[in-house]
Amino acid sequence: MQNIDPKILDKIKKCLALASSDNPNEAATALRQAHAMMATHGVTAAQITMADIGESEARSRTMARSKPAQWEMALASVVGKAFGCHLMLKRLPTYKGVRANLNDGAYVFVGIKAQAQIASYTFDVLVRKCKKARSHWITEKLVGISQMRGGKRTATALGDEFALGWVGKISRLVQDFAQPEAVEQAIADFIQSQTSGKEAPVRKASTEHEKAREVARMQGMRAAAGESIHRPMSGTAAPLQICG
Repeated sequence: MQNIDPKILDKIKKCLALASSDNPNEAATALRQAHAMMATHGVTAAQITMADIGESEARSRTMARSKPAQWEMALASVVGKAFGCHLMLKRLPTYKGVRANLNDGAYVFVGIKAQAQIASYTFDVLVRKCKKARSHWITEKLVGISQMRGGKRTATALGDEFALGWVGKISRLVQDFAQPEAVEQAIADFIQSQTSGKEAPVRKASTEHEKAREVARMQGMRAAAGESIHRPMSGTAAPLQICG
């Protein structure tokens, strides 16, 4: 997108906002002024929409070998959808075939600038809550397993199942935020300019004990029973409330 004078862009946006006025004369005048400025400066409607798109990062807390845990990726996806954002995974670039740190990475929320910032903040709060609940559950319920042969790996896998249950409970309380078609297209264009579009890999939880996995996930769901994400009904930026 070509550079647009921020002052001109701001004036156009203000006129477009006035164009929704209940006063027919005011609305018509504002719309004419907006179209006139757009024509004079060569600004398209798509460029105006694109100017409102931004991104905000939140650090991954489970990244290992350039892959996040499945439950953390799922939580980032839930939060992104709750605030009308698309999600990208950021990893350290490769230099001469080697990455400096395979355990560093971040989630990038792309959407309306204010909503992207709220999404990254919400994710950061919730992922810390989930990790704390997961750690507490492993310590309380799986204390004996970790002392057995291969027990640490099993405890980690069951802890991941617990976390997936925790995230699953949150996801049931969140309704996906539907952006206008023009905004969705602007977000898609922004992402296309920033990434190759390859699907991000995740580390999947695995354990041989299906019953134990089911129990762990159910207990994770119960642990998240008091959590919720409060989003403004209008979808506009507003003080965030994270309950639990």
